Amino acid sequence: MSFKRQLIEMNACYDAQIWVNDRTLEQAWNDCYRGDWMLWLLEEMKEKYGWPDKKEIMLLGCWCSRRALKYIQEREIRPLKAIEAKEAWAKGEITREEMDAACAAAWDASWAAVKTATCAAVACTATCAAACTAACTAAWNVEWIAARAAARAAARATGCDAMYNKESSIQADYIRTQFTPPKGDLCLSNNN
Repeated sequence: MSFKRQLIEMNACYDAQIWVNDRTLEQAWNDCYRGDWMLWLLEEMKEKYGWPDKKEIMLLGCWCSRRALKYIQEREIRPLKAIEAKEAWAKGEITREEMDAACAAAWDASWAAVKTATCAAVACTATCAAACTAACTAAWNVEWIAARAAARAAARATGCDAMYNKESSIQADYIRTQFTPPKGDLCLSNNN
């Protein structure tokens, strides 16, 4: 079965299905320019033979989220604390409750940024996006959303849509250095 057909069966987003075209898994992994797509696939395949576990994927999502921190106001540390808490939780160093507390603080930071932002202020909206990125990384176990939000923060902070693709490509390159999928077709059954 083709990789594209497997993505269709997994309900991958339409853009990813079209982009994959006739690429094999290996070709797509090597060519992919979207960190969020790669994290989505890792999440779908988590803990199957040859694929990373959830905590390893969380750490990749945290790395992507950290890239957005440069867009947060200098004295605002709550989003960083949320990311650090998720990393510590993934490594078994803190409890879920401690991670949830850091997440709540990051959400407070994002709402505080929203309240003080004007819709036209690019720097403020970037700050909001970056804070939300960190918070959603800690709040949800959906790493691809964090990667996408980090790329959006870069685009908003610079006022340049091309920064979205550049940031996403940097994420993809990093993910490739941390994991290489097993050869062959995806094993879509829950047994492996």
